[in-house]
Amino acid sequence: MTTIINATNIHRKFGEGNLVTHVLKGIDFQVKQGEFVAIMGRSGAGKSTLLYQLSVLDQPTEGSVVIDDTDVLKLNEKERTSFRLNTLGYIFQNYALIPDLSAEENVMVPLLMKGLTWEEARSKAQKSIDDVGMSGKYNNLPAELSGGEQQRISIARAIAGKPKILFADEPTANLDSVSGQQVIDLITTLNRENGQTIVMVTHEREYAVNCQRVVHIEDGKIVDEERLR
Repeated sequence: MTTIINATNIHRKFGEGNLVTHVLKGIDFQVKQGEFVAIMGRSGAGKSTLLYQLSVLDQPTEGSVVIDDTDVLKLNEKERTSFRLNTLGYIFQNYALIPDLSAEENVMVPLLMKGLTWEEARSKAQKSIDDVGMSGKYNNLPAELSGGEQQRISIARAIAGKPKILFADEPTANLDSVSGQQVIDLITTLNRENGQTIVMVTHEREYAVNCQRVVHIEDGKIVDEERLR
């Protein structure tokens, strides 16, 4: 399989002078196209910080990140925004839905930003909502949906533009165990049936069992790696 993410010697420091916090300490991380990888570790280990470097939401203090043959650290801010919009998809633990927009409109936003017409975006949004088992909920506001349903809409938004890589940061953190498992099952289906490349941060071992690989982080370093299938 082709390597779609190649991160080398990633360091991330925050602060200045005597107040510097060294969060990531020389991490090498690769992901193959079509792979489902989980990043695990205790709170404060650097899981989400690493995900933010890999997903072009932050920039490392040192190191290189090449995604889909693009050296993303050489892109300017406008190019980075375009790259995220056209290549990557995101699922956040707090859903990140716009409260005044309907489920359909929330999914449409990034599609409209990509230049689709209103009708094109609406059609793709509705199909994506159908694909995550939420047909009939097009016009519901986020407040009218349960946590699990909001996360499904978040997933619909993430996949509507057919991203090459899907990043999920603790996607079950705010859900009960039943809803959490449903979300994980949905993400797993995207990988197994559609070949979606997925990088997921989780602290729950039970949610990582469907991954192909689990990477363990402690104190800003990769300390172990398991291949599950």
